[in-house]
Amino acid sequence: MEKKVNLEAAGSGADSHPEGTGLSLPSAWDQVAPSFLETLLNLSLRCVGIVDDQGKVRYANPVCQHIYGMSAEEIKGRDFRELYADGLSLNRMLAEVRKRGRVDDWPMQALRADGQTVPVKVTVVRIRNAGSQTVGSVAVINDARHPEELVRQLRQQELALIDLNRSLELANLELARANRLKSEFLANTSHELRTPLNAILGFVRLVLDGLCDSPEEQGLFLQHAYDSAQSLLNLINELLDSARIDAGELELQLTEVDVATVFKQVEKLTRLQVEQKNLRLKFRTPPARLLVRADPGKLQQILLNLVANAIKFTPKGEVLVQARSFPPKGHVRFQVRDTGVGIPPEIQGILFQKFVQGDGSSTRRFGGAGLGLAICKNLVEYMGGQIWLSSPGPGHGTTASFTLPLVTPQTLFWRRSDDREQGFQIQGPAAGPLILLVEDEPKVLDMMIRILHKHGYRTAFAVTADDGLEGARRLKPDLITIDMGLPVRPQGILHSGMDLYRSLQKDHETGAIPVIMVTGHDATLSQDSRQLPPCLMKPFRAHDLVDKVGRQLAAAP
Repeated sequence: MEKKVNLEAAGSGADSHPEGTGLSLPSAWDQVAPSFLETLLNLSLRCVGIVDDQGKVRYANPVCQHIYGMSAEEIKGRDFRELYADGLSLNRMLAEVRKRGRVDDWPMQALRADGQTVPVKVTVVRIRNAGSQTVGSVAVINDARHPEELVRQLRQQELALIDLNRSLELANLELARANRLKSEFLANTSHELRTPLNAILGFVRLVLDGLCDSPEEQGLFLQHAYDSAQSLLNLINELLDSARIDAGELELQLTEVDVATVFKQVEKLTRLQVEQKNLRLKFRTPPARLLVRADPGKLQQILLNLVANAIKFTPKGEVLVQARSFPPKGHVRFQVRDTGVGIPPEIQGILFQKFVQGDGSSTRRFGGAGLGLAICKNLVEYMGGQIWLSSPGPGHGTTASFTLPLVTPQTLFWRRSDDREQGFQIQGPAAGPLILLVEDEPKVLDMMIRILHKHGYRTAFAVTADDGLEGARRLKPDLITIDMGLPVRPQGILHSGMDLYRSLQKDHETGAIPVIMVTGHDATLSQDSRQLPPCLMKPFRAHDLVDKVGRQLAAAP
C-alpha cells in the first residue's frame, strides 16, 4: 500500500528529479518529526503507507494487515508493485500521479499474501522536500469490499479466535493431565522396579546365607527369584519398546504368520499364571490354517500382554483367546475375553494412551507401569491393524480386540522408494478428477482403480500413511480415500489411516481436500465416529464407491 506511494515516485523516473539531486526518504523524514507522524498514522482507521523514491515501502500502519494479509513489518521493504494484481491499472494511476501530483480513490485490486485479491480505492499524494523535489509518496488505501463481505470475514476471524482459544484451553488441560500422569508413572514405575528387585535380592541372599532348610526350599527360593527377575525384565522391555517407538526406531519384519502356532506359544508361556490363580484359559484355534501378515515376535508380544492383563484383572472365571477371519474385509480379528473386573465406560477410550491406567494411584490393587496397552496399540497399527477395548462396565469382564491383515499374495513393494514413486504416477482418463487411493490390499486397490477409471476419474495410489501424506502434498488430488488399517513403512511416522486423516486436516496444503475413509473396522468406527470423515464400509459394490466419491466431490467447496 505504502508501496503505492513510492510507486508513483519511482515510476516518475528522471522527471521526478529534474536536477538529478533527489533526496532519499529517510533524509526528508528526519525533517518532519518522524515519531509524531508515525504515532499519528498508527491511529488512522485506514491503511496508510509511505514509499520512497525507489519504490520501496518504508512505512505501513497496522490497519494494512486487514487488506494485504501481512503485518506492517512484513510489508516494509517490499517493492510496491508486489502489492497489486492489475499492472495496467497501476501504470495508469502512476501516470496520473506524475501528471497531477496526486490521485483520489483510484480503483485497484490489492494482492494479498495468500494470492487472493481485494478491491480497494487508492489515494496517492507525492511527498516533496523543501526544494520541491519528489522524495516519495504517501498512499491511503480504502477497503472497497461490500460491508457484508467484511462482516463475514470478521465473523470468520472471530470464530477462528474462539476455536484457537478452545484449543489452548484443551491443550492446557491436556498438559495438566500429562503432568499428573507423568507423576503417577514415575511413582508407580519406581514401585514396580523396586518390588521385583527386592524379591530377587531377598531370595538370593537367603540362598547365599544358607538359610534354606532343604534342597526343595532352595529351589523354591531360586524359582521365586527367577520369576521376579522375569517380571523386572518385562518392565524394562516395555520401557525400551516405548522409547524405540517414540524415537521412530522400531523395526518390524513382516511375514506370513500362522495364528495357531502363535496361540500354542502364548498358551505355553501363560499357563503357569493361570494355574496359580485357578482360572480357565481357552484358546479357540480356527479349524483351517489361518495366516496373517505380521511380525511373529511382535504378534506374540501383543497377545502375551493382552492375556497377561486379562489374567491379572480376573479374580475368577476364565480367559478366552480366539481369532476369526473376515476375508471380505481383508483382516483377521483377534479377541481376548475375560470375566474379570471390567472397565468403567468413561475410561475405556483412553487406556491405550501412554501411562494411563484404570487406577493410577500408588495404592492401586494391580501393578503395571501403564505402558503395555500403549505399546500394543503402536505395534498393531505398525502392522496395519486396529485395536480397541469393550466392556459392559465394572464387574462384567472385558474384551480386547485387534485386527491384522489377512495374508494375500502380495509383495511388500511399499518398502522400496522406486515402487512408491510408481504409485504417484497419475493414470486414467484425461482431465478427469484426480482421486488419491491410500490402500495396502492389492486386490481392493486394483478393483477401486478399475471402477474409478471406468467412470471418468484419474487415479494415483499410496500404500502407507506417510506415503499418502506425501502424495497428497505433491499431487493436490480432488479427493482422497484412506484405508483405516495401513502398514507403516520403515522409519515411518504415521501409524494408521486415522493418523493420516488428522495430518491432512492440520496441513494448510491439504486441509481442504475431501476425504473418504474406506474400512472394515466396524467397532473402531463406532468409537471414533465424531472424528471421522464420511466412511465407505468394506466390502462395497462399485456403485457404492462411485456414489460416495461423486457426493463428496459435489459437496466440496
